[in-house]
Amino acid sequence: MLWAMQYPVVVHGIQKKLQGNWSPQSFAQSYGDEEALMLHSASPTPQKVTVKTFFTEFVRSHEERGGTIKLKDWPPSASFADLLKPLCKAFFDAVPMADYTRQDGILNVITHYPEPLRSGATMPDVGPKLYSSTQDVVGIGSTKLHLDVTSAVNILVHTSGEGLPGALWHIFMAADTEKLRAYLCSKSDSGDDEDPVHAQGTYLTPAMLAELGQLGVRPFQFQQNLHNAVFIPAGCAHQVSNTSSCIKIACDFLCTEGVIASAQVAEELRVASREGVLRLDALLWHAWISLQVTATALEDAAAALQETEFEPPSTRKERKNQRQRDTDRARQDRARRRNLKELESNNGSDSSDRSRRCPHDACSRFQRPFRSLEAVFKHLFDRHQAVVPRSEWRRFEPLDQAQFRTLFIEVVREASP
Repeated sequence: MLWAMQYPVVVHGIQKKLQGNWSPQSFAQSYGDEEALMLHSASPTPQKVTVKTFFTEFVRSHEERGGTIKLKDWPPSASFADLLKPLCKAFFDAVPMADYTRQDGILNVITHYPEPLRSGATMPDVGPKLYSSTQDVVGIGSTKLHLDVTSAVNILVHTSGEGLPGALWHIFMAADTEKLRAYLCSKSDSGDDEDPVHAQGTYLTPAMLAELGQLGVRPFQFQQNLHNAVFIPAGCAHQVSNTSSCIKIACDFLCTEGVIASAQVAEELRVASREGVLRLDALLWHAWISLQVTATALEDAAAALQETEFEPPSTRKERKNQRQRDTDRARQDRARRRNLKELESNNGSDSSDRSRRCPHDACSRFQRPFRSLEAVFKHLFDRHQAVVPRSEWRRFEPLDQAQFRTLFIEVVREASP
């Protein structure tokens, strides 16, 4: 599987499942009063605007705006699930590889984080989040080169160009990160020690990509079209240039295939004194505890199933017969038949009768004979809830009544917990 090898994956045809209106007009109408931070290429400082203001600018031309604009990680503090509940549900209903990507996915390590949380603890904010940026007209990159602690999935839900590609992606293998970092350091004139990848200040031009190719470093390059889902493995440096104005929804997830890469990136961020939103140590601890509890529960269930494996089935007919045998009239009939058989025995009946009697102490005063081993063991189960495994039945066949009772007591004692 490509994902197990930490290769990026592109999934097409999400529109077959994706519901909802993801247009800029819909966001402006439904969430127009919500606050957002807009990044403008003409200003280094983010502007606090309303969602309606941003998407009003979003649909204007590059010349009218005077540059490119971008909305990143929206909503910044509120939960996407709380603020955009219908769209959040639509996203998770459509997202591929749901066992990995959903917040309740069985292969998503983040799923095991406890809920409700202890006092003072916070759930890592892994999304979903909205990313919206206009066309990268001048080729400086809509998203600069960077890498993330976790794996992520990014779905393109709206483009301004009808039938045109939405975004150009370059994704590098995690194994190439050190070569990529060394190349960027060789190109830097700043003289500082800041990590050039984590600084998120570079967009690799075609000329730079050609130079990297000569060094044996070649990224995966592809176009993301409308309703394509891009899966980025943890620790893989990547950059994006929008060839149309785009709205994308993305969320992070942590899978076992990417844990080692996640730990390495988390350590790099710690050394670089950069804050990471993912508390990897806490996530792995809670996942281990959760799986320990699950494993114990499965072992207990398997043991209980094994204990009952040889119990005779209790059908509706058997339960009805049991109720009929427990009536006063039935007990009187049994006593009458028993007395009659004793009388026949005293009058010279065959002394070589191989019938069995119940070996249980509660039946010691009764002389009811059973004409087969199966009948004895069925009676033991129905009347006394005593189970003799079917695998042991053959041991009882050659025994007389005294030996039969001795072996019964031994087998029941061994089967008791």
